[in-house]
Amino acid sequence: MNGNEKLTKAQKKALQKTQWTQEAEKAKRNEQLKTFGLWGGVAALVGIAILGLALFVNKSPSSTVNTDQTVPLATKYDFEKGPKDSKVTLIEYGDYQCPACASYHPIVNKILADYKNLHFVYRFFPLSNIHKNAEISAKAAYAANVQGKFFEMHNALYENQNDWSESTTPQTIFVNYAQMLGLDTAKFTNDLNSTQAKAFVADSEKESISAGLNSTPSFYLNGARINPNSYEDFKKLIDDAFKK
Repeated sequence: MNGNEKLTKAQKKALQKTQWTQEAEKAKRNEQLKTFGLWGGVAALVGIAILGLALFVNKSPSSTVNTDQTVPLATKYDFEKGPKDSKVTLIEYGDYQCPACASYHPIVNKILADYKNLHFVYRFFPLSNIHKNAEISAKAAYAANVQGKFFEMHNALYENQNDWSESTTPQTIFVNYAQMLGLDTAKFTNDLNSTQAKAFVADSEKESISAGLNSTPSFYLNGARINPNSYEDFKKLIDDAFKK
């Protein structure tokens, strides 16, 4: 005899409902386990992919010169420091709103301080499609150059990038920098907003693209592409170039 037959109809109904609930919960747990297993597998694959990418990046040469990628040693868009007749020229294509460029900035400045015989060239490559203040910051550097203070403004822009990179009124900030640098702020403002500044920055960007660039910062040593990751990498490359 089935034990359930001794139960009342109400008890049978309650028991049946309990069994249904237990079965539903069991099915739900099984489904969760399957989902967990699926996402666990996905997470593992993602982890492997990230590890592989990290290993690839770490294996990328950082102290070699790529002679397959070259740029002109001189253009009409150059801002220069150091002896022009130097045996070694370091070229940087940069975007003032680029975080990576700001990270490299103190390294490059240390290189310039340590190698007084190095010729350094900076060229604008504003990534305006992703950095809203890339163009106007380049124009600020251009305007400072008119008054002979390019590298002073260049340093101010990189060293204070967090203060203006997302600002909706960056020009006000740049005028303050100009004032601190002792520039004629009225002339600075006019030069920043001039058609000449706009054209120079736009043409610099076009020249960079035509040279095959697609990212910043991009560094070249005597016209050949390099990918230094540290001060030591720069030092080795430059020392080797001077020895040749």
